[in-house]
Amino acid sequence: MMKKLALTALLGAGLSLQAGFFDDAMKQAGSLSGGQTSQPTASTMQEANGLLSALSGQLGVTPQQAAGGTAALMNAAAQSMPKTNYAELLKSVPGLSSIVQGNEALVTGAASMLGNSDMVGSAFKALGMDSGMISQFAPVILDYVKKYATPENVALLKQAWSAFL
Repeated sequence: MMKKLALTALLGAGLSLQAGFFDDAMKQAGSLSGGQTSQPTASTMQEANGLLSALSGQLGVTPQQAAGGTAALMNAAAQSMPKTNYAELLKSVPGLSSIVQGNEALVTGAASMLGNSDMVGSAFKALGMDSGMISQFAPVILDYVKKYATPENVALLKQAWSAFL
């Protein structure tokens, strides 16, 4: 029960997304990388908004739920994919890195408290979504990723998400 309350508080704090979400995400990324980060282009931010809008529109979730759910699924992929492929995936898919970095504290906090095995389901639950939503999120994100990622990285992502597809 204590873990659930702590996770709910962590997720609630981590989901205070607002109009400046991407600015905050880039500032956080800059502090993690010693202050050297490139500014996102208008195109990158539009693409990230496109993914979040697709999730919100198709699945009826809030932008906060879309961002948190995407970050949780990408964290699961990071656990299964080779590090170089995962880094390449984040770099090649516009906006994805910003979403993941903007929710990094939320996802790593959930993973450390719950263990990676149930982190995605618990994160979705704490975001106010049924765990059945995971299997609806994954294909939408995968369709977005297919536009930009190499076929090898798409295959690795599919493999990492095989339990969710």
